Amino acid sequence: MSRSIEQLSAFVETVESGGFKAAGRKIGKHAVTVSGLVANLEADLGFDLFVRKPRSIEITEKGEELYKHAKSALHELDYFDAKASSMLEGLPSKLTLAIDPSLVGPDLADVFRQLMLRFPTLELVILSGDPLLIRSWVLSNQADIGFGMTTVTNHKEIEVVHTFSFAIQMVAHPELALPSDTVTEHQLRALPQLSLKFFKDIGMQDAHDISHRVTRCASMIDILHLLKSCPCWASAPAFMVKNAIDNNELKPFSMIGGNVADWYTQLQWRAEKPMNDAMKLFIDLVKQIPDRN
Repeated sequence: MSRSIEQLSAFVETVESGGFKAAGRKIGKHAVTVSGLVANLEADLGFDLFVRKPRSIEITEKGEELYKHAKSALHELDYFDAKASSMLEGLPSKLTLAIDPSLVGPDLADVFRQLMLRFPTLELVILSGDPLLIRSWVLSNQADIGFGMTTVTNHKEIEVVHTFSFAIQMVAHPELALPSDTVTEHQLRALPQLSLKFFKDIGMQDAHDISHRVTRCASMIDILHLLKSCPCWASAPAFMVKNAIDNNELKPFSMIGGNVADWYTQLQWRAEKPMNDAMKLFIDLVKQIPDRN
C-alpha cells in the first residue's frame, strides 16, 4: 500500500490544527480537499484515523499512534530534500573540529549554533583534547580545524591564526594556608600547585610552575575540579573561576611582583587543506569572539 506525501501531510496538519478547515488554511488547500486526502489514507489503511462529529473531529487511538510515525516520515523527507539540495549546491557534508573544552562558553556555543543553522545537513564532529593533542589531530587529518590555547611554537605544515585572549586569575582552595590575599613567590613555592601538563610538554613549565609540588592535569576543567576539593592553588582563566569565587568555593589572590599576562587562543589547520564553506564560516566566527576579560 502506497502512501502519498500529500496524504501524510494532510493527516499530520489535521491532527495539529484540530480540524480539516484549519489544516487547509495552513497548507493552502480547501477543507474538502484535506478531508478527501485523509479519507483516502483511511481507505488505504483499512481503519479510521478520526471520528467525525457534526461540528468537530476526534482522533482515534490508532490515529494517535500513527501520527508520531507520519510526523517522523515527513521530517525524514524534509531532511532528504535538504541533503539533496546541499549536495546539488556543493556544500560540505562533514566537519571535524578539535576543541579545548576549557574554552567552551556561550560565545563558542553560538558559533556552533550558527554553523548548524547555515549548514543544517552538516555532520559535525567535535573532538576534545589539550593543545598538543589538538595539533596532533590536525596534523594527522583527524580534525579539519583545531581550536585551543596557543602552543607558542607551531608546526611548519600548520596554518595558525591567533584569536581572543583571556585574563588569568590566581585562585586557591579556601582551606589552603595562604598568609594573606597577597603572597610572595617564596611563600607560594611551599604550597601545592595545579598546572597544565602541556606546559611541561612544550618546555614552558618554568614560566608557569612556581611550587616545588606541582600536580599536572590534562585540562583546565580537571584543575578546577581538584581546586574545589583539595587544598592547593592554580593560575586559571578568570572567566572560568568567576562563579566559583562569587560562591566562595575558591579564593582569589595575587603574587607580589607577579605580572600575570593574558593567555591567548589560536585556530589551526593544515596549510595545504582545501578550505570549504563550513571551515571558512567557523574560522570567521571564532575570529569575531572578543577577548574574555
